[in-house]
Amino acid sequence: MATKQSKTLSRKAQGEETRATLIDVRARLFAQRGYDGVSMRTLAAEAGVNLATVSYHFGGKSGLYEAIMEEIIAARHELFPRAEEVRARLEKAGDDVRARCNVTDWFVGRIVNELLGNSEYAWPAFIVSRELAQPSAWFGKLEEEFFNPSFEALCALVSGVVDEGTGREEVILTAHCLIGIIIKILEAQGVISRRLGWERLSDHVDILEPIITKRIRGLLGLPMEDAR
Repeated sequence: MATKQSKTLSRKAQGEETRATLIDVRARLFAQRGYDGVSMRTLAAEAGVNLATVSYHFGGKSGLYEAIMEEIIAARHELFPRAEEVRARLEKAGDDVRARCNVTDWFVGRIVNELLGNSEYAWPAFIVSRELAQPSAWFGKLEEEFFNPSFEALCALVSGVVDEGTGREEVILTAHCLIGIIIKILEAQGVISRRLGWERLSDHVDILEPIITKRIRGLLGLPMEDAR
C-alpha cells in the first residue's frame, strides 16, 4: 500500500514531467511562430494538457516564455567558453601560430559539439535567432546575460588570432561571421542532412567539426591544412 510520502513524490514527479513537456512543446512552437503567434490554447493542446495546467506551472504564456529565456541564459556556460579563459589560452599561446590554431580549434569545437551535437538546442537556437530579428520584451535581459558575454568571448578569440592592428569594426564583424556559420548550419540542419543523406546532423559531429573548424581557421587568417 502506497504511503503518503510515496504518493507526494509520485505527484511531484508527474508535475515535473508535465512541466518538462510544456517547456519542450513551447520551445518548438515559439521557435516556429514567435511569441505572438502562439496561443495558450495551442500550447495546451500540443502538450496534451488543459489550460489550467499551463497557468499552474508557469502563470500563463508570459511565464512559459520567460522560463525558456532563463534556460537559454543558463546554457551559455555550456555553449561558450568564458572570455577570461579564451584570453588566458591565447596569452599562453603567444605568437606561436600553431598554438593559436589549437586555441581556435578548442573554441570552435566546443560550440560545434554542443550546438550541433545536442539536438535539444535546436529549438532554443531558433528562438534566439527570432529574438535577434524580432526582439520581444525579454530581449534586454537576453542581450545582457546571454548575447553580450558570449560575444565578448567571440571577440576575445578573434582579436587574439587575427593580424595585429585589425580594426574594431573588422573584429566585431568577423566574430558575427564566425558564430553565424555555426548557427546557420544548425538552422538548416534538416535540409543539410537530406543533402548529405544523413538522418540527423548530431550523429555526424565527428565529420562536421573538422570541416567547420578548417573553414573558420581560414576566416581568421590561420593555416587550414591541418585542422582536425
